[in-house]
Amino acid sequence: MVLSMTGYGKGTATLGGGKMTVEVRTLNHRFLEFSIRLPRALNGYEREIEKAARRRLNRGHVYVTVSFDRGYESNALVLNRQLLRRTWREIADFARREKIPGGVDIGALLALPDMFHPEIDTISPGRLGKALGEALEEALDRCVAMRAREGKTLMADMKGYLGEIGRIAARIGKRAPKSLQEAQRRSRERIEGLLDRPGMTEERWAVEAAIIAERTDFSEEIVRLGSHLEQFASIMKAGGEVSKRLTFLLQEIHREATTMGNKATDAAIIRDCIAVKERVEKIREQVQNLE
Repeated sequence: MVLSMTGYGKGTATLGGGKMTVEVRTLNHRFLEFSIRLPRALNGYEREIEKAARRRLNRGHVYVTVSFDRGYESNALVLNRQLLRRTWREIADFARREKIPGGVDIGALLALPDMFHPEIDTISPGRLGKALGEALEEALDRCVAMRAREGKTLMADMKGYLGEIGRIAARIGKRAPKSLQEAQRRSRERIEGLLDRPGMTEERWAVEAAIIAERTDFSEEIVRLGSHLEQFASIMKAGGEVSKRLTFLLQEIHREATTMGNKATDAAIIRDCIAVKERVEKIREQVQNLE
């Protein structure tokens, strides 16, 4: 299976009387990098989130956002009973020792800082971690599923362009012998003209003929192009992390097309070589989106 680097997934988990939500969004990147946003109650969980994501993702910039529903974030305040009890005892003991008359005003105590705190702070780290793990796995499942769907679409597009390159290469292969014969005919005429010049020896003629043949014969490039196309199709079929290997092959396909275009003297073949390079650029855009 081939995965795109673009994906999105959302997962939720119940937590007491509320809900935790995890969103995972991935974009293109040469490596695997993270940007994680957590509420205060989950500070310190970044490493666990990265570990879980690395088990599922190989490349891309991964954005993870964790949030609680409004019940936790706004009005769900809980009385800090332990702090209130300790404060009341301290004040009552102090008043008794110092013989201060009067009682302790509960209203004054409740007005002290930290007497109320968000409900989320009362949930144990174990429960927080368990809920985070459940929501994160659900978000990653959906993100990976989307990356798989995107990868399938990209693969279909690339196969289409690859098929076009194959047909163009076959057309070049059919025209190549005739094009080479025509180039050799013109070369012979040129060489025959050189033979009439003083100092043109048989050795010099042989060197000229070899140079011209090398400059006009691109049969090796056609063979290598066909081999590159076969390797490209094989890598796509195997799946996995394909982007780097396919990028290398695209460079080689582009190189062969450029060399053929430089050697060819047939205008139709030159146009076909340009068409191959245009398809290569189209495929390169798709490959850059893959893992």
